Amino acid sequence: MQKILTKYWLLVHIGAILFFPWSYLSRSDVNGLVPLLWLSLITFEVALLLPTVRSGETLADARQRVVRTVVADPFFYISLAALIYAVLQWLNSDCKRVYLPDADLWQFTPPRWSWAPFGVNATAALMSFSAIFASVTGCLCLRHIISQTGKRYLLQVAACVSGAMAIFFVWKASHGVEPYGEYAVNGGDGIGIFFSLWLIMGMGAYVDALARQQRGSEGLFALGIVGNLVGMLYFAKTLPLLISSILALLVFFYWFAYLGVCVPRNVKLKLFLVSFVVVISVATATIFVFPGNPVAVKVKSLQDVDVYWHGLSETKELRTSSAMKIWQEHPWVGVGPDGFRQFVGTVISGKEWRLLKTDQACVYNDSVQFLCEYGLFGFLLLVSAIVTLMASICYRARIAWKQGPLENDVNNAFLLRVSPLVFTGVLAVGVCFLESWFSCPFRTPSVSMSWVFVLAMLSGFLPANARKSR
Repeated sequence: MQKILTKYWLLVHIGAILFFPWSYLSRSDVNGLVPLLWLSLITFEVALLLPTVRSGETLADARQRVVRTVVADPFFYISLAALIYAVLQWLNSDCKRVYLPDADLWQFTPPRWSWAPFGVNATAALMSFSAIFASVTGCLCLRHIISQTGKRYLLQVAACVSGAMAIFFVWKASHGVEPYGEYAVNGGDGIGIFFSLWLIMGMGAYVDALARQQRGSEGLFALGIVGNLVGMLYFAKTLPLLISSILALLVFFYWFAYLGVCVPRNVKLKLFLVSFVVVISVATATIFVFPGNPVAVKVKSLQDVDVYWHGLSETKELRTSSAMKIWQEHPWVGVGPDGFRQFVGTVISGKEWRLLKTDQACVYNDSVQFLCEYGLFGFLLLVSAIVTLMASICYRARIAWKQGPLENDVNNAFLLRVSPLVFTGVLAVGVCFLESWFSCPFRTPSVSMSWVFVLAMLSGFLPANARKSR
């Protein structure tokens, strides 16, 4: 019983942390994320009491190893500082909007502690703290406790679950059920890129399973690839849809280069034919059979790029300049989670409101929005945490590069020697980061937590030292 618990129990909790925000993917209101706090605390307790036991270890040895490695990780201290920062924002929030008749303007009351980070909306600050705490807990467990096999299974299950959600969302949208229908037409924030991320990861997980001759890979293809592909086509905005489609095509060619002699020729031929049929069927159904659907509209909008880009640039320029004005008034600690929505009315004129008819809470640049709402201190903590996660990947990738091909390795190229989960993971992380410069995907907890979990897992599929193979 102890062996089963130490092998699977923590992985189940990490999966619950990842999947819980997904239930809010179709909702604009994410005020129900408070249970993430309790789920994260339970996961933290399980990680200390029942960590994954390696070969030759006792449970006591595993506990000591976990504590030792976590304490030695710079990410732990950066995350601890970020949690303290988020707690202060929550405790120092709930500022009130008051009207000053002499000056004929609206203004927010000062926070309780003028020296500390603050927020306007206490609920939004609590949601932010919950998401950060859950992300930190998951990342530390994935970096130091969960085995490589556990990470692989988590990615496979996540790709299948997101694919099943995509099919359900598309079915709802095709029947005119709101808000799915609106998301399909206007591109719900974070929904399209969510399915794009898990489409690319699903493609990597599938070819990895195929190369290892894992059973049940057909289900991974049907849900992780086809399901997420349909979801991406329906819900992604026009420009992200084009970029994600190009990357998915790149991964498709990577499939056959990676498989090489790993699988028989008839398997590769079958994979090519099935993939070709899927692409043709989806394209035919979305463009010709149902010409009035959102996918056809997005494809036609690409024919007039100037109009699309002008509209995006005009509103994006106003949002960015407004966010920078707000930040300049609170440069060190920002205005708190969801503060841009609260403060933007104080820095724009009445005529400019027409450019903020939709997505009033979004800057259309996540980096600028984070700087505006969390200030320079919070922004530096975020950058430091991401750099720490990326440093582990770069360090291990350098080891793999210097290690060269193994004796039994038929592939000499570097990208064909490392796990396909690394290649597709980098692409998935990169496409989300790219969209964050002209949209706001990271405001959606489902996207931000998926993104950081994938980033935390990638180093686990690379060699830890030159003497170990992948």
